[in-house]
Amino acid sequence: MAPHTLPPSLTELLEVPGIALTIADGDLPGCPLVFANKGFEQLTGYTREEVLGRSCRLLQTVDLAPEASHCLRRAIEHRTPVTMTHENRRKDGSRYDNELTLAPLYSRDGHCYLVGVQRDVSQRLRPRTRWRHQSRLLDRLNAQVPGVLFHYRQAPDGRGDFPHVSERLADYCGLERMALTHDAECFFSRIEDDDRTRLRVSLTSSATSLRLCQVVFRYHHPTRGLRWLECSAVPTRLSNGGTLWHGYTTDVTARKLATERMALAETVFDSTHDGILVTDADKRIIDVNPAFTKLTGYSADEALGRKPHLLSSGKHDANFYHNLFATVHQQGYWTGDIWNVRKDGRQLIENATISAIHDADGTITHYIAVFRDITQKHLKQARLERRAIYDPLTGLFNREHFGDALENLLSGLSYTGIGIAVLFIDLDDFKPVNDTYGHAAGDDALVTIAQRLKQQTRSTDLVARLGGDEFVIALAGMRSAEKAEKVAFKILDDLISPIALRGEHAITLSASVGIAYTDDSRFAPDALIAAADSAMYEAKSRGKNQVAITEHQQANGDDLYTRLQTALDDGELALFYQPILSLNDERIVSFEALVRWYHPEQGLLAPHHFIDIVNHSSLERVYSAWLVNQAAHTVQRFQARDMAVTVSINVTRDQVESGQLADDMAQARERHALASPFLNVEVVETAQFHDIDLAYNQLQHARRLGAQIALDDFGSGVSSLTYASQLPIDIVKIDQAVIRHLAERPQQRRYVSGIIDMAHAMQRVVLAEGVESVEQLDVLRQLGCDMVQGFLIGHPLPSQELEAHYLAEDAEPLYPLALLAESRQNVGLSQAPGRL
Repeated sequence: MAPHTLPPSLTELLEVPGIALTIADGDLPGCPLVFANKGFEQLTGYTREEVLGRSCRLLQTVDLAPEASHCLRRAIEHRTPVTMTHENRRKDGSRYDNELTLAPLYSRDGHCYLVGVQRDVSQRLRPRTRWRHQSRLLDRLNAQVPGVLFHYRQAPDGRGDFPHVSERLADYCGLERMALTHDAECFFSRIEDDDRTRLRVSLTSSATSLRLCQVVFRYHHPTRGLRWLECSAVPTRLSNGGTLWHGYTTDVTARKLATERMALAETVFDSTHDGILVTDADKRIIDVNPAFTKLTGYSADEALGRKPHLLSSGKHDANFYHNLFATVHQQGYWTGDIWNVRKDGRQLIENATISAIHDADGTITHYIAVFRDITQKHLKQARLERRAIYDPLTGLFNREHFGDALENLLSGLSYTGIGIAVLFIDLDDFKPVNDTYGHAAGDDALVTIAQRLKQQTRSTDLVARLGGDEFVIALAGMRSAEKAEKVAFKILDDLISPIALRGEHAITLSASVGIAYTDDSRFAPDALIAAADSAMYEAKSRGKNQVAITEHQQANGDDLYTRLQTALDDGELALFYQPILSLNDERIVSFEALVRWYHPEQGLLAPHHFIDIVNHSSLERVYSAWLVNQAAHTVQRFQARDMAVTVSINVTRDQVESGQLADDMAQARERHALASPFLNVEVVETAQFHDIDLAYNQLQHARRLGAQIALDDFGSGVSSLTYASQLPIDIVKIDQAVIRHLAERPQQRRYVSGIIDMAHAMQRVVLAEGVESVEQLDVLRQLGCDMVQGFLIGHPLPSQELEAHYLAEDAEPLYPLALLAESRQNVGLSQAPGRL
């Protein structure tokens, strides 16, 4: 394949301006060059006569690194192209960074030739500052095959064809070569409208001036979606007045997206409030973000080049760090608390997630640590635990604990037969106290009121502050509402005694009291408190220092709690199922179970009409068991037909912390003989667990039983990457409010892209909910989202319609269900993408 044997048309075709092309004999020692074009001469200073027959490595300043040599050998063996960057020396001795794209080409007799495209990238590589580690990863994404060499001919009447295109056309354009031989319109029709107009204008200008045509445009590939192509072509005037362009087209999609993602990643890196540090494989710090400096006191200059040990407090021994990195190497990341110190010596307790970054061969190249300062959380843990039960100002029970304790009292009524009275107390005209004497004086008055309430009640009674100037008392062992009324008047007599404030001032307060009484264990705590609250307003309407008793003192079967209990018993609650689509293989991999109430009088009710009563009453335990069992039964129908489909359910904090979820899952799994995974457990991002360690352990237990854990409504509250890492999360579910304007707002796209990139860096799968338009779906595909859910994919269906729409023999769903055999090969809900 000597240069003089090349056909003149091919020699002319390879003379692409600005592109250095070489051909080497891959079967001879040293791979001698057999062809070099003018672009190569311009790049290196050597004439082709000086290099032909010499080794293709003649320009290298040093031998290739072992890793680069390995990649080159592997590319030749597998007949695939490879891109690498190394230092070269021109004929005049000057050095430059050479980006070489090398593709093996085999002749019909099996002889190997190496076709190389070379480019001086010194200016691009020189300004290495932020995110060097990610730049190397993006270099691998930019490793593209040699582009499409072509002849494009345009007749005087404007009609065009491609007399010649290279064999890579199908990969780049999704078209057969023969399709372009007589008509180029099938190519131009796939170009974005605006770009197609701009390309035609450039071609017209190039044909008139006979100057280089160079343009970048968007191209709709039939299977790979929207791509960015870059084209350079030199025109030649034909004898018939037409124009022939000798050109080269390459796919620059990866490079363009990589540039955008790098800019976005740097923005996220700089703007997040969580501290981030990046180390190399030897655990030496190579980058930190501004939040790191703010949290630790160390500037970037002080931290770079050192190891994270500079923050060590000495609390953790070597075994702790050994186990930490053993977990990172085994699972890909580690999450936990680390006790460190700041530069000024103050304590810094971090909740950190440490992740390992691997190259294409699986070798660890970097570590990334994301951490949050939780020092105050640890120092005030005892206080926070107390606040879970007590009001911090008065020391009385808080609203939540009062409700739990009242529920226990009510459940005992079935054994004692003696009633309970709830007194709802609201101070009269308390606001002027704060306005006149200040909030500190008002707090002193509230503390005094709390002390008097405790003194006027027994140890068996419950006393709580609901907030502001509202108090509530549960009197146990009351045989009648009248007896409770006497206690209320006694309390009022004590409350009107003068209260001494700071500054030698004294005030006199009164209160309005509402009473609700019951001896029926079926009464819900919330219903009883609400009845007392209603009576309190009745008392306040009569004037100051009054007591009123609610007229509805007995459970009459019409309260919502009792009605819901009947609904559960009679099967009025049902689950509707909304499909979740995997964008990896265009199959339905899960359904979210949404509860509905078929109310006999009011029709079909959404959860907001009743779910709060369920979740804050004794019905929660029964409902939890029902929910898990219904979801498991549906999964069993899918698994029986070899479908790899799970069901997602929404759970509460109490279901998790109490262990109820794990117990219900274990029973359902055994009852329905289910394979794992069968359930997706969604916890709300804004849920405040009483004990994060307990929640972590319970959710891990649920995972072992066959659940995957999803963080629901991500991005709708006060989000924190560190908080997301405190729980064993598999799936980050982006709230529908976040993607609502995704298609038309670039800023929203950048925000969602940041969430996806950071979630992937933490080994989480990303699910976007609320997808209602094709435009939203296309953007999410481009951003790398893993799964989507919304009306565009499918509306929630009741159980019977689910069967008919997806499982019936004649069913023709919009998207097919995932099969068990396919789920072992594709990334689905059970596998995080593990990419950065």
